[in-house]
Amino acid sequence: MKVNTTIKFTKQLMLVMLMALSYNVLSAQEHYELIKSDQHFVVKGTSSLHDWHMEAMDGQGECQLIQADGTVNIQMAEVKFKAESLKSGKNGMDKNAYKALKTKEFEWISFKLSAFEAKQGGKGIVTGNLTIAGFTKPVSFDVETTQGAGSITVSGTSAFKLTDFKVDPPTALMGTIKTGDDVTVEFKLTFKNQNQ
Repeated sequence: MKVNTTIKFTKQLMLVMLMALSYNVLSAQEHYELIKSDQHFVVKGTSSLHDWHMEAMDGQGECQLIQADGTVNIQMAEVKFKAESLKSGKNGMDKNAYKALKTKEFEWISFKLSAFEAKQGGKGIVTGNLTIAGFTKPVSFDVETTQGAGSITVSGTSAFKLTDFKVDPPTALMGTIKTGDDVTVEFKLTFKNQNQ
């Protein structure tokens, strides 16, 4: 009888401890939102005429983090920006890019995190789904995180081919100027803690 009572008490104690641990993990999770004034997206590429780049500074996004022992673990992240917010400073090039990206049909370029592998020194490997012109493809790339007062900045670079996303590289002047298939995206995004 005493053995059964002891076992029952032990199980209840373990359940209470598990619930307390779960609460602590959940309470340590913090919600961050992308700061409009502190974001930087640059898309770089080549063409048969010259190298080019386009910038966008009107993204939207959020992430959830768990911080423990000086390590940042990103639990969830989503970032998106309007494809037509990409600007090269050249109207003709912008129009050709928007046509290739089918911006009238697919307004947003977006990334949704599926996994984050934390490394030493604020570094990490991000894996997720990138959607361009309505086509979604899994991607993986290195990032670096920097913590500020109530904020975190995530920066990195990702390279891919336009044709990987079913995007035909833009052309101009009846095809005499051709854009290269390879592009590189550089980004630096600062998120603010919404729990403070």
